[in-house]
Amino acid sequence: MAVVIDATPGGPEANSFLTEAEAIEYFQARLPLNPPWPPTDPTAALAMATRVLSAYAQPLKYIISTESPFYYRVRRHWTGAPATTSQNLPWPRTGMFDANGNPIPVDEIPDELKEATAELAGQLVAADTTLDNAASAAGLKSVTAGSVSVSFKDMIEARVLPDAVWNLMPPSWFTAESIEPVYSSMYPAQFDVVSK
Repeated sequence: MAVVIDATPGGPEANSFLTEAEAIEYFQARLPLNPPWPPTDPTAALAMATRVLSAYAQPLKYIISTESPFYYRVRRHWTGAPATTSQNLPWPRTGMFDANGNPIPVDEIPDELKEATAELAGQLVAADTTLDNAASAAGLKSVTAGSVSVSFKDMIEARVLPDAVWNLMPPSWFTAESIEPVYSSMYPAQFDVVSK
């Protein structure tokens, strides 16, 4: 069953930051037109891109422990706050400004976010950027063929959002990067999770 897009700003059932027509308009002005739009299921692409971008609205979590963490996660979060308590998506938001410093109305989804969502939807159709890169997930930093040499990174970073998506949104929409320790679910009793 195809996803039905609900792009109502602040809607309790909203599942996309933009409509299918707005995505078509974005791709008509994008060069090169790669990936082609619309794909076989544009609604699924828009809903997935919105879910990925919405994940940046999660509150910061601090994991406290007397033992060393297994690894860290570097995250960014949306600035401002959701405009209502009944909206399904993190946008619209209060206290937000566009790239020129103008206030964004609390009942609108800004064009920059719509364009970023369309761009991400197109890139997800071309290749699923939400999947782990095998070399990155393994923590490989370098491999040498002669005399065999392998070195591992101190930190593994998964890049879910391509640069083309980041560049469409003003930096003021995001907090500075936070480094979050992430622990194995095998040892939940050893760690306390505190939400900010």
